Amino acid sequence: MSHSDSSDSSQSKSENVKTAYVDQCYGDKRRKMDNKSDRLSALPDHLLLHILSSFEMKDVIRTGVLSKRWRLLWTSAHNLSFTHSPESNRDVTEFIKSIDDTLILSKPSKLNKFSVEFFYIDDQFVDHVNRWMTFVTIKSVEVLDLNLMGGFDEGYSLPQLMYSNVCLRKLKLSNCNLVPKEGINWPALRVLSMWYAKLSLEVVDSICSGCTGLESLKFHMCFGVPGFHINSKSVKKLVIGGYWHQEDEDSEDDDDEYKELTIWARNVTSLEINGCFHKKILVLQNVQSLVDAKLYYLEFRTNQKMLSDLLASLGHVEKLSIGQRCLEVLTILESSNWRCPWMKCKYLNLSTRLDALERPGLAILLQSCPQVETLIISSESTFGPNDFGFNEDPNDLTEENYWISRPCWGRRLKTLRIYGTWIYESCYFDQIMPFLEAVLKNGIVLEKIILTPFKYGISIYPMQHARVTQKLLSFPRSSDDAVIVFSASY
Repeated sequence: MSHSDSSDSSQSKSENVKTAYVDQCYGDKRRKMDNKSDRLSALPDHLLLHILSSFEMKDVIRTGVLSKRWRLLWTSAHNLSFTHSPESNRDVTEFIKSIDDTLILSKPSKLNKFSVEFFYIDDQFVDHVNRWMTFVTIKSVEVLDLNLMGGFDEGYSLPQLMYSNVCLRKLKLSNCNLVPKEGINWPALRVLSMWYAKLSLEVVDSICSGCTGLESLKFHMCFGVPGFHINSKSVKKLVIGGYWHQEDEDSEDDDDEYKELTIWARNVTSLEINGCFHKKILVLQNVQSLVDAKLYYLEFRTNQKMLSDLLASLGHVEKLSIGQRCLEVLTILESSNWRCPWMKCKYLNLSTRLDALERPGLAILLQSCPQVETLIISSESTFGPNDFGFNEDPNDLTEENYWISRPCWGRRLKTLRIYGTWIYESCYFDQIMPFLEAVLKNGIVLEKIILTPFKYGISIYPMQHARVTQKLLSFPRSSDDAVIVFSASY
């Protein structure tokens, strides 16, 4: 066979394995499509539009080259999504114009979603974005995602026509400020997420009073307020993801001064705190309704007392999730003979691989949570090496009797679940086995240990799996009902 024949054969095989959609969009234009075998085009319009709703508009518009039927089908799409990255070779001005042109051709009287993401610079495109917001209002958009990257000093201010909208159900704003002159009226809104927004106490209060159906409220790296006073009766989930530091907030006189950032949320049942808060000290007030609390990545280098106070305020919650950095801070506190507040949680979720710098913090936390019935360990949120300036002699932390020598804990533990293939890795074997031995020894009511070390249902470490299994079976158990399960579902 000649080189040319071999090349044609390879190309033919490659084309045969393409999906119907990709083959139609990007296949050889010289190929004639057989309508009888074109299953995709045989679908009714509403199903085709449903498929197209998961694509960005640049890909949706490309389908217009397929056939006469597809030429204007995209103009009936109910989801409009536009994205432009700073790394793109496409000029941002051209991107803006493409959005304007697409909106002119949009046919539906009502849209499900409108999403735009691009690098917003110095109000250069403010008139265009204002026109888009008019379009959003006219088309009764239910889900709006306006991600204007960059320009955090000023940001984009939503026009006044946006503050009275009975259709919005989900709203995500990045680098957008709320400046309502006559309050906010978003009765259908269920989820509000704000990133890099300048807030005020009045704006937060307007959100709470004007969104009577709001259930989830998220502030990520927002700034300008001394606290978050959430007096809404409907908001049940609150996320505070850091605090954006403005250079003009610090003066020469108070460079070393820490200021309180109060979270007041009397009706919130689920609270998540994560991110960097710079020189803000988080203080929780009136959080008696909390059932579920999450403390993930927090910056505690210079104010470890903040974590201690947060845990004291969360002592009543039923579900508690703690991140890796928090465990490292607890290790530092434990070394100074600090006593962890008594916790009543029954469900404890930890992000850890039982590393040396997390282990003492984990131990003191477990001893302070005697009512835990379900313990989840997951290593999904991991960070780089410790940079807290704290070093512990590893010989004091890696002894096999470390967990056995701790005061009794886990007396009420019924279920332990550990996620991740890391439990098969040799470097973690000596860390996790003593822990599991202690769980089996202390767990007088233990029902099951569930290990989920598989990817896609397939064990990628067969020999290590046998090693782990053999070791676990050698441990004595205080509970006759305790079983060890290897699960393939994440």
